[in-house]
Amino acid sequence: MMNISKWADAAQWGFFQVAEGWCAAAWTTRGLSTLVLPRKDKEKALRGLHEYLPPMPTSFWEKPPASVPPAVHVQTRKALKGERFHFSQFDLSFLTPFQQRILAATCRIPWGQVRTYGWVAGKAGSSRGFRAAGQALNRNPVALLIPCHRVIASAGCLGGYGSGTQWKVALLENEGITIKHGRVS
Repeated sequence: MMNISKWADAAQWGFFQVAEGWCAAAWTTRGLSTLVLPRKDKEKALRGLHEYLPPMPTSFWEKPPASVPPAVHVQTRKALKGERFHFSQFDLSFLTPFQQRILAATCRIPWGQVRTYGWVAGKAGSSRGFRAAGQALNRNPVALLIPCHRVIASAGCLGGYGSGTQWKVALLENEGITIKHGRVS
């Protein structure tokens, strides 16, 4: 896990607008670190950055917003429309190694498919760590492009979603997955 001050010195943050509202993002030259799902306005999107990033030094927030990399715009819009997307440039060095392994495993879930928390935990090297996997996914700072919406409970129940289950249902349905009575069918 990287020193937060060192990461914050290298990081930038900014906003961009999509049809559903305002997204906020933080990134370094190594890749995307945080992506906030659309919120009603910039202020709420900024609050989302505060929710997903660890406590940051004041100097990070004093930086003016920067232009979000174009690939983030493009892939975010695709994902929100339910189109196949691909994004692989992440800098999650401020997370624990376990969280990083969980998110890397989640990236391997194909579009239009789901896997269980147990599957993700097993791929991350902790076959009995399904609850810990769920907690790591709940704190996923790039929830849209690291598709934790594709992770469900073993009985087919949706499980939680850090941005709310309404987002999880919408994203799964956008990918052609049918949800009935809170279960993947």
